[in-house]
Parts: sequence; C-alpha cells; structure tokens
Amino acid sequence: MRKKAITKPDFRKIFIVRFIICLLFFSAVAGYALGNIHDKTVRSQIYDNANLYRNRIYEETKMLSEAKPGSKEYKEILSRLKAQLAYYQMTGKNYVEVKIGDFRIATEKDTAVFHISREDGKEGLDFYLIDDISYLDPLNDYLKKNGKKDEKEYLSDWYRYGRDPFVEQFMPYFADRGEDLKSVYLNREDHTFIPGVIVFYEKDKRTEIDCTPADTKGYEYVEFAPGKERYLIPSYRIGEELSSKDVFYHTVPVVGGAHISYYDEQLPLYEEDNIQFDDTWHIGYYDCKREGFFEIIPVTTVIIMLTDLAMAVVVALVLAKIKYEKEKTIWEIFDYRVKTTEAMAHDLKTPLSTIMFYLENLEESSKDPEKVLEYTKNINDKVVTMDRMIGDILQFSKGESGNVTLNKEKVSLKEIITGALKEFPDMKTEIQGDDVTLTTDKKYFSQVIMNLLSNCDRYGRKDSVAVIKIAPGSLTISNKTDRTYDDVDSLKKPFVKGDDSRGNKGTGLGLAIADNNLAMLGYKLELSSKSDEFCAEIKFKS
Repeated sequence: MRKKAITKPDFRKIFIVRFIICLLFFSAVAGYALGNIHDKTVRSQIYDNANLYRNRIYEETKMLSEAKPGSKEYKEILSRLKAQLAYYQMTGKNYVEVKIGDFRIATEKDTAVFHISREDGKEGLDFYLIDDISYLDPLNDYLKKNGKKDEKEYLSDWYRYGRDPFVEQFMPYFADRGEDLKSVYLNREDHTFIPGVIVFYEKDKRTEIDCTPADTKGYEYVEFAPGKERYLIPSYRIGEELSSKDVFYHTVPVVGGAHISYYDEQLPLYEEDNIQFDDTWHIGYYDCKREGFFEIIPVTTVIIMLTDLAMAVVVALVLAKIKYEKEKTIWEIFDYRVKTTEAMAHDLKTPLSTIMFYLENLEESSKDPEKVLEYTKNINDKVVTMDRMIGDILQFSKGESGNVTLNKEKVSLKEIITGALKEFPDMKTEIQGDDVTLTTDKKYFSQVIMNLLSNCDRYGRKDSVAVIKIAPGSLTISNKTDRTYDDVDSLKKPFVKGDDSRGNKGTGLGLAIADNNLAMLGYKLELSSKSDEFCAEIKFKS
C-alpha cells in the first residue's frame, strides 16, 4: 500500500469542506424550525378564527333552541347562526351541522355573507346570506380574465398565512385586495340577498363589476353611499367537500333537544361514527403544507436563514481552525524532521569528505613525513569537529526529550561568565552590572553562556566588543555583526546558522541548545537584530 504523502495543509480547502457540511446541517435545522413556526403561526391563526366562530355558533344555537320558531327573533338569530356557519366554513376544512328537533342546518354549500346595522335601532347586526353562490360568477369571471385568483383560490391561499413572529403582523397573500358591495337586493324576511354592483379594489385601482341577475323579483334594491359600501365575505368549502357522513364527533350543548355535530380533520376517523362527549368541541382546520416560507413568514425566514448562514460560517471556521492546526502541527513536525535530517547529514558529510580526501593523499604521501604529519593533524581536527557535532546533536535531542535531571545550586552569574570567557582569549568583551546569584543547574546554564559567547566569536565583526550586561532579572549579550536578520527567532531552530553558507563555523545547534537548556531551567531566551547589532537576552523568572 502506497504511503500517503504529508503535505502542507490548505486552510481554504479545509474550511470549504466544513462550511458545506455545516451549511447542509444548519439548513436542515432551519427548515425544521421554519416548518414548526409555519405550523404554529398559520395553524394558530386559523384555529383562533375557527375558535371564535365555534363559540358564536354555540351561543347562537343555544339562543335559537330557546326562541319561538317563526318569530322575528327566531329569524334574526337564524340569520346570525347561518353567518357564523359561513365564517366557520371559510376557515378551512370544517364541517358543522346543527339540529334542533326536526330542524337541521349545516355547512353543506358555498355561500357569502355581509352585515348591516339593525333598522329598529336595537344593538346588534343583521346578517344577510347570498341566495345562490352562482350570483358571484361575474366577479370570478372578471378575476380569471384578468389573471387573478377567483374567490375560492384566494381564500385557500389567504388561510395559509399567519402572523410573522418577528413583526407581529398578519401577512395575507393579497393584503391590498378586497371586494365591497355598492348595491344589493335584499329579502329582509329571509335575510338573504342578491348582489348588485361589486367594487373590486387592487392597490389604487377601483373596478365596478355588475353582478345583477335578470330576475330580482321579490327583493328590495339598496344602494350604499360612497365610502359606506358593505364588505362582502365569500365562504367556500376549501379542499374536500365534507358532509354528515364524515362526522364522527357529536357535541350536546346545555340546551335540551339541540346538538351540534362537527368534523375534525386532524384526528383519525374511527370505525364507530358516533362518539359522545360531554360539552366538548374539537375543530378541524385547513391542513397547511410547509411551503412558501418566504411569502408566509418573510421576516422570520430572512432572519433564520441569515442566522443559519452565520452559524455555518462560525462553526465551519472553528472546526476548520482545529483541523488546520492539527494538520499543520503534523506537517511542521514532518517538515522539521526532514530539514533537520538533511542539515545534519550535510554537516556530517562535509568533514567526512575532508577526512576521505586526506586519507587518500596520506596513502600517496606515505614516504613524506611532513605531509603525513599535516594530513594526520587535519584528519584529527575533522574527527574532533565530528565528535563535537555528534555531541551537540545528542545534547539537543536530550534537551528536546525533556529526559534531564537538574541539579540546582546557588551560583555566581559573573563567575560562570568569567569561566566561559577563558575559552575565547582573543574575543574582546565588556562586562557591565553587578553580580547576580542564581539557583540553577550550573552545568546546563554554563553551556548556555558558552554557546552564546561562541556565537559572538563566530559571527561578530573583527575587533568588535561583545557587551555583557548583568541585571537582577536578565542577562544580555550583544555584539556587532555584518548583517541584520529579518526572522531572528529562526536562529533558535536546529542547524540554522548565522549565515546562509554551510561552512565550518559551527553546527547550527548552539542557539537551539541554549534555548532548550533555558526552557528546562525555567528561563527564556529572546533574540533581536537591529541595524548591525545582534542581541541575546536571557530573562530570569522571579
């Protein structure tokens, strides 16, 4: 099986993949939330309306059962009851029937209703129902001809809409549309009417449609004054046409001899049709589909979708950041290992090549004592260099592993510096500040000072002075160099040297070992390079 290559991670690709996944997830959550909001807003609006008419039907039925049949009061109550049945039917898939003795009335046909104030001056309204729903055909023909929805389609859509939770405003499909009765033909005895002229409004446009049939005999003509037209409410059975065969609940009001039957579209239809409840009324309402969220609850939809997008971006960024940092760490370890191995191999190869060169010359010059001595000395120098390099590598590896036992004791900082300077007799130095006593591991701290001074000796300008400043909380060693380092912290990495060439000045592990040792001792190494000055500062923790 081919081993997968470790490459540098691309944050953009990682983010895009997680963004798509998060967007799909939060879109599903948003869809579910919108569906629930839709159900609650639309269904609750329809339920509230149906509940209002249900209570009115209950009240009118009770009053009708107590009134004398054929009386004026009876006819007025009956007209109000018929109007409430029409309103109730208009709310959706509802069927209701009322029985008082042999008398029966039900929501079995399409109708329309309007109301006017009572003429006898008493409080209340007189309701009038259309004699035949086909009288509205001219209105519906006009709507169809002009590319509009007729009354049945309009009502079906209108009751799919509810209150947008974020704006608390009812959002019907055509909020700017409605019909008014300019004139009618009334039968005050039966509380029925025939439409005359209907005014159709759409925004600022006003259209008059004459629905007057050929025969209006027996009806009184009434024309309403401008601005006082009566609002016409058509009532169509939306969806399935229901009848008494669909009824399986019966409610018996408190009045004797009267009962109201109704159909509940939301509950399962039992095999047993008649189930009696004591004064209990459940209603059915239009089964709204979860579609058209933007038209139904526009503000809520926009807010939820923007929140969905924002959540997808935020979560994707967090997940991508975690994934990226993990892959980046793996890649950096891999890259670090590769570069370290290459650098170490290169640095070891150079003295080995030199040794091989001198060995070959040594064989050819075996009879020349001076050449033998020279080549032997050079070989020994390279062996010492390799030994030092291997020692540095082992020391660096040991420091990185953390497998070190520290023997802390009180030591003089100036004493350590003075001892280390003996190894660099030709280097010019200046020590500033009073002595400081540290509690530390003398061996590892001395190696730090040695490496920092060695760095000054190798890369400092000739005849420049290395300044060593001692302070209670820090030790600073600075010197003049021939170059400025943009990424000075990279010098702490192994096998990174103070110049770009890989020569014999060192292994490139001096500062790396110093940084490791100081970290073990609880100190911190900070490097800086400004103008032609290189500075290494050791900060002691208090």
